[in-house]
Parts: sequence; C-alpha cells; structure tokens
Amino acid sequence: MAGPRGRLMGIAALLVLLAVAPLLALAPAAPGAVRLAGVSVLWWYTGLAAPLAATVLAIVLLVREPE
Repeated sequence: MAGPRGRLMGIAALLVLLAVAPLLALAPAAPGAVRLAGVSVLWWYTGLAAPLAATVLAIVLLVREPE
C-alpha cells in the first residue's frame, strides 16, 4: 500500500468494523441474535472478532516501513 492511500484504506477498514455491529443488531431476521456456543453472534463480533481485527489492522498500519 502506498503511504497516504494505505493509511486512508486502513481508516476506512476500521470504520467498517465499527459499522457492522449496528447492522448485525438492526438487520431484518436478526442475524446478530443467532447463537454460537450459547452466545449471540453480535456478542462474538463486538466482544472478540472486531477488537481482534482492529488491533491487528492497527498494528499492521503502525509497524509498516515508511516508503
């Protein structure tokens, strides 16, 4: 990824991670209410998947070598 362009794409990806949680909660047929291992998909996403993905993405964006 090019410098400023890559940073903008990273910011957009982080914003998408934030936007998915309300979509899961408010979508028709309630996909966020589906249960996996006794816990809702919305909880798995907001409690585990999104924070993990955001942390990895932020580390990748911060650790990249300057171009």
